[in-house]
Amino acid sequence: MSAPAQVIRRQQTLRFDWMMLTVTLCLCVLGLATLYAAAGSPLVEGAPRAFRMQGLYMGLGLVGMLVLAFIEPRMYERGAYLFHAAVVVMLLLVLLVGPVRGGSQRWLPMGPFNLQPSELAKLAIVLACARFFAARPRDDGWGIRELIQPALLFLAPLAFLVFVEPDLGTTLFLCFVFAGVAFAVGLRWRTLAVIALIGAMSAPLAYRFVLDDYQRERVDVLFAPDADPKGKGYQAIQGRYAIGSGRMLGKGWGQGTQGRLRFLPEQHTDFIFSVYAEEQGFVGCLVALTLYFGQMLLGLWVAWNARDRFGSILASGVVSILFCHVCINLGGVLGLLPITGVTLPFMSYGGSSVLTMLFGVGMLMSVSMRRGP
Repeated sequence: MSAPAQVIRRQQTLRFDWMMLTVTLCLCVLGLATLYAAAGSPLVEGAPRAFRMQGLYMGLGLVGMLVLAFIEPRMYERGAYLFHAAVVVMLLLVLLVGPVRGGSQRWLPMGPFNLQPSELAKLAIVLACARFFAARPRDDGWGIRELIQPALLFLAPLAFLVFVEPDLGTTLFLCFVFAGVAFAVGLRWRTLAVIALIGAMSAPLAYRFVLDDYQRERVDVLFAPDADPKGKGYQAIQGRYAIGSGRMLGKGWGQGTQGRLRFLPEQHTDFIFSVYAEEQGFVGCLVALTLYFGQMLLGLWVAWNARDRFGSILASGVVSILFCHVCINLGGVLGLLPITGVTLPFMSYGGSSVLTMLFGVGMLMSVSMRRGP
């Protein structure tokens, strides 16, 4: 190896983002421990299958994260549009050959595994938008008219295909991520006001004419969970019971009654935070939230200190994904938002979700390792 190459490799090693790695590993350990308790049962001995599968996916994701961390960000820039096109093709294949489960067609069989391309779509839209916006800086900010082109090119194909599956929650999630990237590159204040006005005016129309009956029920439960406590509102009510019963220090790992006795539906996926809160209490919740928002602050620091514009936008986009996941999931669990099925990063069961989150962190670390002086 030549001397310049040795110097570059030594600088990259010294700049390795150990803090981001540490926080991410802590979240993974916390997630696996909580999933073991949430997916287990006092009637079943041994590690539950969900725990074993999640551990496998998490192990693969951590390896992928480290590999992605050592890839130059400019390689991501070159392959951004190709990756976006590949995800579009996978979403089309889902609609053609994907199995139907629970009335939805979201998975692509890949041997012993089932991949959910709608999760990869989150990274695809961030990468494609980062390349697009990085090549077109605007000192005066972006307006509605200028945003139409990237929205049609990158957001519309992914959002439409995911909506057809059907998966309204992920469709809206993609819109939020696109909005987060657009906000990071700079929007005019008038544009923000127009977007807020359009959202406020379209919400009642979407409730009336776009949402299916079960989706309208979720909105109704948000405003009146006690109207049907044994039916529509059962999950939301049980989730809040679990959180409240944890009190200050919690009941202890694996000792939560709401989770262990199966009072809480979807406890290892959408509502895993309720299981965690019951067992670890208020103090444990503070620890988890500190890790989540510490990870996001580290990501924003990476975006601020990125070597180039593409790296800065890419890092901001990954932080947008993490932020939306945490806020939407916790909002649904706490009764502040409708339940959408969005997972809690590194904790909720879901192989495609945990792979996407860890791959995103790997890209963050790649930008961090090559940050400016």
